[in-house]
Amino acid sequence: MNGNSQKVNSPLIPFIPLPVERSASNHSISSTQSSVYSGLEDLSDMMCNMPEHGDPAQPLSTMSVGSSDSADSASPSSSWSSVLGKRKTEEPPDNSLSPRKSARISDANIKIHSIAHDRNLQAYFDNKKISFGVQWLIAKMVSYDVLAYEDINIPDLDKLRGTNEEATPHVAKVFACQNSKGEEEGFFVKEKAVLSPWKELDREHEHALAMGDSFDGFQRQADGWYGGKVHFGATLKAIDKKTRTPEYRIQLSPPELGSSSRLMRQYGSKNFLRVKVPRNILNKPQHGLVEFFSQHFLLCGLVYRAFYAKDGSVFLVATNYPTGCSRIPSHAHPPPPSLEDYLDWHNPIYYNTAQSVAKWSSRFALGLSNSVPGIIISRENIMYLKEEVKTDSCTKDPGGPDMTDGCGYINKIALKALRELLQWDTTPTAIQCRIAGAKGLLILHPDSAENCSDVPRVWLRESQIKVKYPETRKLSSGHLTIDVLRSSHMRSPSRLAAETIVNFAENGVPHSVFIDLMKEGLDAIVDGLLDWDGPDAMYRLWQSVARAGAVVGSRLAREAGGEARSRGFAIKDDDIEDDDEDDLNAVIEIPRSIAWWGDEVSGCPSSLEETVMVMLDSGFTPRDCPVLAEKLRNVLKTMVDHFVQRYRIEVPMSCVGWIVPDPSGTLAPDEVQILSKDSKFLCPDGTESNVVLGDVLVKAVEKPELRRYTDVIVCSVQGTRRFADLLAGGDYDGDKAIAVWQPSIVSHFQNADLKYSHPPDNFPENFHKNTLRVDDFLEQHQGCKFDDVIPRLQSFLLGGLRDISSVGKYSNLHDVAVYTLGYAHNETIRLAYMFCNILDGAKSGLTVLPEVMKSDTKLYHKRSPEWKECGEEKPETNEMNAQRPKGMKEFVMDAIMSHARNHRDLKLQLVDSAFSRHHGHRDSSLEKPWQDAESRLQRVKCNNEHAALTMEMELSKIRKHVEKMREEYRKSIRRSFSGLKIERRQDILRSLARDFSAAPDVSSFLFFSSEEVTRLKASYAYIHECPNFTGQFPWDVAMRELGMIKARSLGPSKTVALGFYERFVLTRAAFN
Repeated sequence: MNGNSQKVNSPLIPFIPLPVERSASNHSISSTQSSVYSGLEDLSDMMCNMPEHGDPAQPLSTMSVGSSDSADSASPSSSWSSVLGKRKTEEPPDNSLSPRKSARISDANIKIHSIAHDRNLQAYFDNKKISFGVQWLIAKMVSYDVLAYEDINIPDLDKLRGTNEEATPHVAKVFACQNSKGEEEGFFVKEKAVLSPWKELDREHEHALAMGDSFDGFQRQADGWYGGKVHFGATLKAIDKKTRTPEYRIQLSPPELGSSSRLMRQYGSKNFLRVKVPRNILNKPQHGLVEFFSQHFLLCGLVYRAFYAKDGSVFLVATNYPTGCSRIPSHAHPPPPSLEDYLDWHNPIYYNTAQSVAKWSSRFALGLSNSVPGIIISRENIMYLKEEVKTDSCTKDPGGPDMTDGCGYINKIALKALRELLQWDTTPTAIQCRIAGAKGLLILHPDSAENCSDVPRVWLRESQIKVKYPETRKLSSGHLTIDVLRSSHMRSPSRLAAETIVNFAENGVPHSVFIDLMKEGLDAIVDGLLDWDGPDAMYRLWQSVARAGAVVGSRLAREAGGEARSRGFAIKDDDIEDDDEDDLNAVIEIPRSIAWWGDEVSGCPSSLEETVMVMLDSGFTPRDCPVLAEKLRNVLKTMVDHFVQRYRIEVPMSCVGWIVPDPSGTLAPDEVQILSKDSKFLCPDGTESNVVLGDVLVKAVEKPELRRYTDVIVCSVQGTRRFADLLAGGDYDGDKAIAVWQPSIVSHFQNADLKYSHPPDNFPENFHKNTLRVDDFLEQHQGCKFDDVIPRLQSFLLGGLRDISSVGKYSNLHDVAVYTLGYAHNETIRLAYMFCNILDGAKSGLTVLPEVMKSDTKLYHKRSPEWKECGEEKPETNEMNAQRPKGMKEFVMDAIMSHARNHRDLKLQLVDSAFSRHHGHRDSSLEKPWQDAESRLQRVKCNNEHAALTMEMELSKIRKHVEKMREEYRKSIRRSFSGLKIERRQDILRSLARDFSAAPDVSSFLFFSSEEVTRLKASYAYIHECPNFTGQFPWDVAMRELGMIKARSLGPSKTVALGFYERFVLTRAAFN
């Protein structure tokens, strides 16, 4: 059967055009409140068919309800419930479709879960052109039970008309009666732009309307804009009921601007919902999550369906499934597709039959990868390559014959176009990307003739193609765009994780090597931040703090938002799990800050490192400023603790980068090439070079044929085994490797026997494998309707929700086995392979047999070794940590932990000693503005007593305001303050800074301008706080002004715009 006949005749996946209107059917979904009002059936039908341009002010009493000859009039009222009519007193309220309930439509046996929806109110939303952003924020409050749809006053909706950007700020005022504090004009513009979704939603809506029938996604436009960057999220909450089947509700989150993905660019941001499932639910043995998420979900007039689950998140997509109204909501542009059309656009099941259903399901991750759209490659310029196959393959080799797995080519003109488009500093050697149905790396083509072409081309290998499309199908621009994840980069030196340290130690490297490296790293941190002597000392300190806190990269990443990864930026992250269960204020959309953004009103940064830098470049020093000294001390202690607790030991002579196959075929089986654009590699003789030569556990060489392949680790394609496969079963689709040429490590390291790179005999007997292939699945369901098949498909698509706890469990079991049995013990090896296979279980279809899980748990389930819990929150248990048997040699991590703690204590004593030598004193330069004003007052008194009274009154207003704000600060900043989430801390401090800045009203002042008042407030705040030398109040509310006072007191100074300042860097060459 050819592809076209399958497409037409199959009842499984009908291919129909996207409907703009929907007719009622026996599958339609009733209103969430439809059964509790009299006469509602006729009223609902009437409102679903309201004229779009009808008079919004028309009273409902003028509309016919019921039969034309006996229409009852509803009395005018502003409440939603009274507009619908009185409740039937004889009937109890029916909440069957409330946000906490599911309802079953008996005709189709379809379960519906209403997140937040009211069929009748939706008609008013549509008639009044209420934007989706406003509807989402209302639905968000409904999902938290803060608001009920029937309590909404219909006239209030007129206050919420307009675009998303215009209307959403009014939601809090209309429904919460809460006046959020206004922010001064010009402040927080960048911060708001990074995460505020409203303008972006408007752009998507306008684009969809403008494209009309020719709509083909929100792809990159001529001005650089592209869509799919607004994230609509939610959290699953368990309903505390003692029922046999767990019950859940979904609570919506504020939408945020973030990264984009191919599917979101094709169908639009608002058509996707990502539900976060807390770990405490995932870890329950009978959580029933697959069954729950197989329902239809009703939200804002649309039906959403779950289509993928991974890493504790479930992804839902809006569909055109009927809800009972004859037309889609006004916000639904473009109209959502049917679920079958959506699945077929990304991963057509009929053309991808030669694989398991589990693997087919896993391919939806490709469409959800965070990516940035690059250039479009026409279909005829997508070429296909044969794989490099090893010569002496053996059937027992799990690596397979593919020596180039996951890596294709791209020509120079295409890389240059990407560099220009994505604003990279240099043209990279390789990119990690998605194009059509392929994934992996594309490296510079080795043929110079191809690189002279002016036509962008890519070459793909069979191993890269994960989704196949029929040749007769016209692919959209979304398919043919190079979706860039990141470009090639290399970092040197690199850090060793605990797992790598254990491997090195078990293969011959003495413990003393790691202990010495740990001490050297700790010495470098402390000594660099305690170097305060010499003419360039403060410049060196500024640079050391910037480097230690990755400050410049974090600033750039915050501004880059969703493009941070593709542009190579790193950003500070908050590991505290978000839990707003009891924070009902978070339900209302009021201005909230973004983690680690500074306060532009006070000028005080958020992070300790940035605060130290701002104080240093204003002219303060740790010797003369107790507040700066205390903050620097906290930076030091935090860095020392993190260094010790995380065991991230830096190896000076090492690097980390992507591994790629040799495109020239010139490297011998035991050779690699490591070449950098810059001289960044430290050599054993103390010099720096751009190439690594010599022993890196294999031999590092330089080949003329590979001189263009920089910032990647080029591996040989010769021999009988893929080089990447020996590195924990890797390939070349974006895997990274650490190369080490540190003499103290490579001189002792002994390579392990290759037998350990093969799983144990009979290893598959530990698993049940779902081997159902796609073609068999289709044959089993031949003749079935799609709606009948989708629940079975969802059992695979949502496979990431099953057995999620096994991953963490087997990680712990392996740790315990390493510690108690030994690294090379057969059971330790087996458990390592168990963990790796479970990690990929959703794709492979493997699940651990219950009897195997039970046996392994009984034997190896113990509390983690003590070293593993260092720095982590201790579990609430009386169980002892796993103990190392006495007959075994000391474990390397135990040795490092013991020496690290002792060395940490010595360094912290040094820190305490350095700071104790410098006692606090008053900074006369900060007191001078207030003292000068008081002196002026005395001079005025001598000449004009009446004028002096006015001047004294103005100074008194300033004084009283500062003292009042100091008291407010004391009440707000309590002992528990540091335990709050960073965003909440920022919100509290910003509120205080705004209040401090806003008063007193200077419009009636005669003696002091607004600039002078700002300076006087800062100066008096310092004086008022001065008895407490380390008090934070003046700095938290007036950091910028205090810095300006200090800088001017030291001599010439320069005012710099914040955008310039945040890009300033100091390099080592700037000072001796």
